[in-house]
Formats: sequence, C-alpha cells, structure tokens
Amino acid sequence: MRFEISDLRFAAGVVTTLLVALPVLAQRQVAFPPAESPPPPPVKEPPRTQTSGEETDILLDSGPTMRKTQDRTPPPPTTLTVMYKLKYGTTLEYVHPDGRVQNFEQWKSYPNDASTLVSLTNYRLDDGNNYQYAEMALAHGPFDPLDIPILFMAGDYEFVFSDDEVENLRRYLLEGGTVIFNAARGRDEFSYSVVREARRLFPEKTFMRMPPDHPIFNTRYRLKKVLTMIGGMRSMSPPEIYAIDIGTRAAVILAPVGMGASWSDTEYHPAGKHLVGESARRLGVNLVAYALGVTAYGRFLAQEFPIYEGASEVGDVFRFALIQYSGSWDVNPAIQTSVQTALNDNTGIAVDYAPHIVRLDDPRLMNYPLSFITGHYDFELSPEEKSNLAAYLRRGGVLVASAAGGLSPFDEAFRREIKKVIPDAGLIPLPPSHPLFLSGWNAIHKVRYTSPVLRDHPGLETPELLAVFIQNRPAVIYSPWDLLSGVNRESNVYAKGVTDDDATRLLINTLTYLLSH
Repeated sequence: MRFEISDLRFAAGVVTTLLVALPVLAQRQVAFPPAESPPPPPVKEPPRTQTSGEETDILLDSGPTMRKTQDRTPPPPTTLTVMYKLKYGTTLEYVHPDGRVQNFEQWKSYPNDASTLVSLTNYRLDDGNNYQYAEMALAHGPFDPLDIPILFMAGDYEFVFSDDEVENLRRYLLEGGTVIFNAARGRDEFSYSVVREARRLFPEKTFMRMPPDHPIFNTRYRLKKVLTMIGGMRSMSPPEIYAIDIGTRAAVILAPVGMGASWSDTEYHPAGKHLVGESARRLGVNLVAYALGVTAYGRFLAQEFPIYEGASEVGDVFRFALIQYSGSWDVNPAIQTSVQTALNDNTGIAVDYAPHIVRLDDPRLMNYPLSFITGHYDFELSPEEKSNLAAYLRRGGVLVASAAGGLSPFDEAFRREIKKVIPDAGLIPLPPSHPLFLSGWNAIHKVRYTSPVLRDHPGLETPELLAVFIQNRPAVIYSPWDLLSGVNRESNVYAKGVTDDDATRLLINTLTYLLSH
C-alpha cells in the first residue's frame, strides 16, 4: 500500500490520542524494531556514464574554470555546512522476540543517513564546494537559513512538535529555509505525523504531490521511475514526493518512501517501503541540489514587499485585477506593483498602483477590462466561476494567464477549464508574425528562455503565446511558460519561463496590444 495524504483521516483517532499522550511520556514502547546500521563504506565516485536516460545536467553553477594554458594549483573547495539533521522526540523502547530490551533515540533512525547523503552530494554535484552536515536539536532554534539552508528529519515513529518547535520551523521556512522529511523505512505513522504537524505550521496550506516535471525530479538526475520495494516486492514506479509550497518553492518536503537503508548501505526491512539502491541515492542528491538551488528564491520571497496605501486612482488609467480562485493564485508576491511599474516606466501610460483582487464568481469582475490568473497546480472551476467568467469574456473582458514555474499541472488544468468556459473556441498559437509581437511597444522577434526550458527544448527562441478569440477579438492570452516570475525578477533558477528582461518586454507588448484593440 502506498502512502497517500488522504489516508490521514483513517488514523485520526490514533493520532489524536498520541497527540495528547506523547509530550508527557519520557519513554514509550514501540512495536516496530529500530533501524540498525553499520558504518557505511567509503563513498566512491560514480562512473561518468548515463544510465537509462535518467542522468541530466547540473543546474547549479560549477564556478569559474581554470585556464588550461596555466600551471596552477586549483583553489581548495569551499567548506559549507548546509544541512542540520534534527534531533527530536524521546528515548524509545523495543522488546525483541528473544526478550532483549533495546532503548534507542527516536531521532537517529539510521545514524549515518544524513552524513552519507551529504558526502554523496559532494561527489555527484562536483561543483567546487565541500558540503558538510551537523546534528542539532530542533528545540535549539531558531535556525537561520542564510547559514543552514536545509534541515533534515528522518524517522519511523509517531512524533509531536512542541509549540516552540513549531514556531522555530515556521520562522525558518518563511525566511527561506527548506525542511526535508523522510520516513526512513516508509512507515506511515511518521508520514502522518509530518502531515499533521505541517497543519500546525501552515493551517491554510496542504501537501501536494509533486508532478513528474517538477525540478525535484530533474535537477542532477532526470527521474521518471524509481525502484521501490514494498512488502519485499520490487517494482519500478514514478517517484513519490509531497510538498508544501511557499510561492512556487517546495519548502516542506516529505518523502514517504524510505531512503535511509540505501543511503546507509544496510538491509531493507521486509515490512517497510523502501527506495532501492541507486534510485534512493539519485533522489536524495536531487533533493539536496533542489534545496540549495532555491536559496536565493527563498530569500526573495522572505523580504517585506511594499504595500500601496493610497486610494485607487480615478480617471483614465490602466488597472487590472488579479484572479483569486481555489488554486495557487498568489504565488507571485507584489506582482501587480511589478507589472504596473514596468508598464509606466517603459511606456509612460498612467497606472493605478492599488492592488485589486477579485474572485471569478464575483460580479465585480465586470469592473475590470483586464484580469490576470496564474498558478502551478491543478484546479477546477465551480459552475458559478465558469458562468461568470464566460459572461466576462463575451462582454469584452480579457484574461491574461501564465503557468507559474511553467509546470504542467496548471497548464493542463487551464487548457481544460478554459475549454469548459468557452466551448465553441479553443486556444490557438499566435504566429511570430502576429501584430502583438511586431507592432506593439517593442517589436519582438526572439526571446531568451531559462535554462530549464532550454534543457528540454534546445534552440527555442521564438515567443510562444496562445489565444482564445471571440468574434476576432482576443479574449484570452495564455503563456504556457512562466512570465510573471521574470517580470517580478524572482531569482527562481528552476522556473521554466522567459528570462527577466524579455518577460517584461513580452508582457508590455501584450498589454499595449490589448489596450489598443
């Protein structure tokens, strides 16, 4: 049986009981034996070959290169402590079938899992840094993500955070840090605890399963399927990772299938759920590489953005509404200010800096000739939202949409839902010769795409927009690539989109074309 977030409701009674009981117990007995891991052998550098088409390029910058014509000693690698393995929980007791009683610390699980993972990351990334790890009590916080970008927590058993630990983690995550949870041997009780405690961290958020095109599966290695062992049976299946996002950054990451045995080179427990061998090593390296890659983006999201405090401008000025819906509608902080500033600075068009947010089923939508919608996960519009949006578009309103991060779940959902809204029309690619590209504010023949786009689409340089036309008028303009991260200059190295300046040019061209038509 695979772990699913929805399974949490079946354990509600047990979880509630343990939630009350755990903090007052100094020690408790468990029915599942502790992991016992011998010291791992020295990690060897992997062969420089590709296997089954899974290996891909490293997105992290490898640093400056030495000139081959000079005989120099390369500088020593920079030593960086990038991960704390968290100490948490209590001393547990397990009674072996022969009657032997074993007491062990709950947090350790596989004692060498984190150290082996960091050593493995050094070999596999080979980016000029010497990454290190340390162990730290969760109660010791607060932690600073500028110093320690990753917190790692593994285990097999039920746990409960104290109020201070919840506050330490919440502050750390909001300031740009990443927390990686791994159910060391795939025990659901650990994963249930992560889901429950995450609700205390962010009551308004929920775990989402990462889609196959998420950068977590495409950083150092391209992982389409991994080798798992469940109940002693091995099979190939898509990797399973859940996350709670801040912006489009996976900030709280849960791997419910165990990787500790593979990282520690020890036996797989037959009653566990494990990632086997190289699959666990590759996914582990990808998780660390991803967390390191989003540190700058995390710091961007952590800053305090200016809030417009004046009244909305009256008269003939440009304004638009940001659409609020059941999906991830608010992933680009202060995007309205960024769009208005870019338009005013580059064209002189008078703008209204006051933020306007409206729901799709709100009659006030009709007050805004132009509206924006974005997101990065699947969503479904209600009948009221579809009806109101259809009326808005047929009366002359225009919807501009962009897939945040360029991720496929939003792309698939938007195409599906907009077809339900306007059944008699479809999204049509705009040709490079369309007036939107050539006769707007600044003629655009080519644009630059981000590295994640070019990795899958080398040589792509033409702007790509799609439109839904109603009576020869563009009612919907859609970019399957991320435009708003570029306009917002978000430093998101994993966004599949148009680079900053060209994203701004493309959006301004779109707006000026719509204003003149």
